Amino acid sequence: MRTIRALTAAAAVVAALPTIAAAQHGRQFKDAWFWGVKGGGFTLADTNSSYTEAPLAGVDWLITRSRGGMYVSFSQAFFTQQSFTLRDPSSPADSGLRVVDLKNMRKVDFALMAFPGQHNRFHPYAGLGLTLGQIATANPQPPFASLDQLAAAQDDIKQHKVGVSPFLIGGGQYRFAPMSVFVQATANPVKQDFLLYNGRPWNFTLEFGLRYNVGTSIDRN
Repeated sequence: MRTIRALTAAAAVVAALPTIAAAQHGRQFKDAWFWGVKGGGFTLADTNSSYTEAPLAGVDWLITRSRGGMYVSFSQAFFTQQSFTLRDPSSPADSGLRVVDLKNMRKVDFALMAFPGQHNRFHPYAGLGLTLGQIATANPQPPFASLDQLAAAQDDIKQHKVGVSPFLIGGGQYRFAPMSVFVQATANPVKQDFLLYNGRPWNFTLEFGLRYNVGTSIDRN
């Protein structure tokens, strides 16, 4: 009896080995839906047109198929900067500039992704999409000669505190069980009518984080 029990237990272990091995390699990258958290740095220009770094944190979703997929991200960059607007748009051009205090920016990114090659654990990717940036807080500095000047400054900020531009993303994801780690970089042009524009035409991010495979991205029924 003991011999039979031992043989039965051994057979069960042998039968389970493929499942155990697959679990150790983690869920498949293809046809998957990943939820992720990330941190990193956001590169922007200051009032001297010099690049400076700001911390960034956010969450993202990556939906994969065999060769391509979709990427969505929500993040916030934490900084205190300044920009400029006309002191009084109704006055002559030499009326001067008004300083605008800026604090933090929220970002929403959407991209179509490509996953080149066939890989077991490390999966490089690249994508092209749109990024929307919104300044969280923007306040014009006094003095204001009239209520009309204050209203004009607030209206100008309202019109230019949101910017939309194309962006590029590239990076790689390394698959563990059950989590994956990733590092990626993005670049997007900055329009001159966006409040965050300070003489530099590009913003950049460098991000790293963790993604969890929550299941398949296709309906298998």
